[in-house]
Amino acid sequence: MCKKVIIAILIFTSGICMAADGLETSDWRLDRYLDASGQMTAVLPGTTVTASFMGGKLSGSAGCNRYFGNYNTGTERQLSISTYIGATMMACAPPASEQEHQYLERLPVVVAFRLEGSSLRLLDKDQQVVLEYSAVKPLALEGTHWQASGINNGKGGVVSSANTQLATARFKGGKVSGHAGCNAFNAAYEMTGDQITMGPAMTTRKHCAEPEGIMEQEQEYLQALSRVRVFELTYTGLKLRDEKGSLQVNFVVGEDLPAQQDATNN
Repeated sequence: MCKKVIIAILIFTSGICMAADGLETSDWRLDRYLDASGQMTAVLPGTTVTASFMGGKLSGSAGCNRYFGNYNTGTERQLSISTYIGATMMACAPPASEQEHQYLERLPVVVAFRLEGSSLRLLDKDQQVVLEYSAVKPLALEGTHWQASGINNGKGGVVSSANTQLATARFKGGKVSGHAGCNAFNAAYEMTGDQITMGPAMTTRKHCAEPEGIMEQEQEYLQALSRVRVFELTYTGLKLRDEKGSLQVNFVVGEDLPAQQDATNN
């Protein structure tokens, strides 16, 4: 009798692994969702909604806030997502906030999933598609050339200008280096999971009169980096946040540039 019970458990566990494999082999970006009127609606331009399934843990971006929860899979592509979905609590623009609300409401009603090529569809109990995703390859923190698109000015705002893109960063092997706008810089960093801290930055010692305001931006950039405690990779860029979740630097992927002067070679 004991042997039969053990065999049954092994078969069931195997079914779970087989079902989860398709979900966990990729990260997913939402293309369409079932809105409040019952229509499949495209994700708002300029917003990115994602989902990552791994070992029973679901996480991603709901378009503005990060969210997280648990899930279970079974045979026949069964999928259940916990009714409790945790999320950060940043304020969002009204259209994005409504989309986020609709998305998070759809997750707990899912009972099954369907994989078709690079597409993932999540279905409710009536076998109606409520969420539709495409497979995407996430960016990597290390080895990517990052170009700033927004910098926290230390006064509670993340700002951008024509000079913002002059601030760059590349993370590799515990060292971050790049341009602060006028000067080259480098600093040590330590990373655990999505937690990251950076040591004091060393810089070259040039003074740039142009473009106007570049030295002020440089100081804001370096100070913002010193406040960073969390990094968040999206499918279009990188967000660095402080311990309270406030955005410090927003990056997009930049073109690879020629080797820059090391800040230790003053």
